[in-house]
Amino acid sequence: MPPYFARNENTKMRFIPLISLAFYSGFASAQFIPPAPVRETATPDASLPDSAEHAVEDKNQAQQRKERVIEVTEADLLADPGDVCSPAGQTRLYDALVISPSGDEPQGERAARLAAALATVDRAWLAGLGEDPVRSREDIDRAVDRCSRLRAAGGRSILPLRYARVELCTFFGERTDALEQLRVARLFSFDGVDVGAALAAARMHDDFSGIIRTTSGVARRPEADPVGTARKLAASLLPLLAQRRRVEAEDAFMSLHWLEVPGSLRARVWGDELEYLGLSGQWERGLALLRHTDLTGAGEELTAWGMLSTAIGASLVLREANRAGYGSNALGSSISWSTSWGASLSVTGWDTVVHAYDAVTAFARAIGVRFDKRNGNNGVSYRVESRMAGEAAGLAGRSYGTVTGTAVDEDRLDKRGALLAEVDELLVLARGYGLSSVHERAMRTAETVSRSLELATDDTQLESVVDLRIAFARLLLALGAVERAERESLDTAELCLSQGWIELACASLATAARAADARGDHETARNHWLRVRGQMGDWGTSRISQRLTVLTDAIADPETSCLALTLLAEVTAETVAAEPARASAAKEACRRGRAELDRCKSAPGGLVDRIAAVEWAIAPYGRGRSGRRRTGGDETMATPAAGDQDRAVNG
Repeated sequence: MPPYFARNENTKMRFIPLISLAFYSGFASAQFIPPAPVRETATPDASLPDSAEHAVEDKNQAQQRKERVIEVTEADLLADPGDVCSPAGQTRLYDALVISPSGDEPQGERAARLAAALATVDRAWLAGLGEDPVRSREDIDRAVDRCSRLRAAGGRSILPLRYARVELCTFFGERTDALEQLRVARLFSFDGVDVGAALAAARMHDDFSGIIRTTSGVARRPEADPVGTARKLAASLLPLLAQRRRVEAEDAFMSLHWLEVPGSLRARVWGDELEYLGLSGQWERGLALLRHTDLTGAGEELTAWGMLSTAIGASLVLREANRAGYGSNALGSSISWSTSWGASLSVTGWDTVVHAYDAVTAFARAIGVRFDKRNGNNGVSYRVESRMAGEAAGLAGRSYGTVTGTAVDEDRLDKRGALLAEVDELLVLARGYGLSSVHERAMRTAETVSRSLELATDDTQLESVVDLRIAFARLLLALGAVERAERESLDTAELCLSQGWIELACASLATAARAADARGDHETARNHWLRVRGQMGDWGTSRISQRLTVLTDAIADPETSCLALTLLAEVTAETVAAEPARASAAKEACRRGRAELDRCKSAPGGLVDRIAAVEWAIAPYGRGRSGRRRTGGDETMATPAAGDQDRAVNG
């Protein structure tokens, strides 16, 4: 129920019951909410006019109306959430999605609509939750889990949330975790790397080369994406200054003033601008920027992190002004900020520069301490002190070299045969001893293989490339990158089909189904298996033993290959009455299927019975070239019909 309606109901409408009822009915109709039925207060033959049964009925109807109102409110918030990085926007969404969500988990079309709306805001919103040091890490984890469930229910990827985790590491003061999470998110992603996450990790480590590579490698679209452009320009100021590219730095600085950005981001941009001016020796321009920026009362729309960024930049400008002998002069600018936990900053235009420097520095340190209290470490305070102690001479040492890039061995990129052998070895070790025993090696190998496949352009090496792609998808599955594994498998299947390699295409589709099952999307997994079944209809019976070997080797997972072999046996046996020669192929598929079942740690249910049904169906048929039936084989058991998709695929 919208808030304004609730207010009207509590005030004016209580005095006009009749009008109130009519208005409520009209409003409910407008909102597709049926009004409560009007029950007769007295009936001639009712022994209990106001029974407990009626009370329960009223309660249920009221609960239904409440759930529908909540659903409408939730949708309205996501349709127009405002600035989700501002304190007010963060609180509104958190209350709607985490504190008081609608009754049951959304399903079907509602889940898809909600996930689609949520996907436009949750990445920025979740990262923004970390900018408030009062909000606990447990609360943030609840929000991330909630968004993950809503995305999964609506069929949306959860990869953007991995990048939100990377940016949250900045606010948690976790330098090492930021790099590791960025590495994992980059490997798991099948699209481009999230720029915001890459910049956050690079800035946390003063990785100037990584910042320039990230900002220059992505097109700037000031009109289409002013927020993204502002973040790139602001982040590039110090790196460009460190590499003595002053003209480019000044160009970026001036471009920032033409961008319209939300108030929550504007404070961080101010901080980057002031830090640049302070370290470049332009303290006069820095004081002018402070004097011509209204910072009085701006704390209501700024996050604590935004205040911190601005305070650090202002302290550097004021420090340089003091060093230049300007400390006894009036600041000429007023700043009045307060936080919910008590830290405040109050500076008037009549205060001296040296006094303002002391006040701003103390305020920045107070915010850093409050973040450390939430985080359980001193990562933010360490970062605050490092930035406020920065010197222009120290920038050059960080201008080259990167810690946020992907480290791969360039000499191994074109040795795909050796990479394939290494992937196979890692998969064997992971199956026997667990992935944890070779996790770091598996990550390095996966990064190298990913880069190698990106560079593959020679059609003469297509077979080796396909073999490596198939093994790479299995390695991604072992590492937990299920979404990318599914995407890689589907792309490989299409490539194989274009070349007529049906066995490898079926193996890739089976791996895609396995990946879909791993992420909980069983309907999509079923569709992948139906594609496998469709392709198996054109297999034929020639060279069946060799082709089954290719299939099982490409799948390389007994739990998956035994299902694929069972499907093949059923499809092959469907037309055995018309083509008795197919019995031999079906029998071989059954034999291979039983062998794979014996290798399974946890065999899929129902496959033993399905294989037995196929064997019984093909038993009356001989193996001669004429395909004549054996004596007494007038009756046969029918294999699953093509229309019986559920049993044929899922058992």
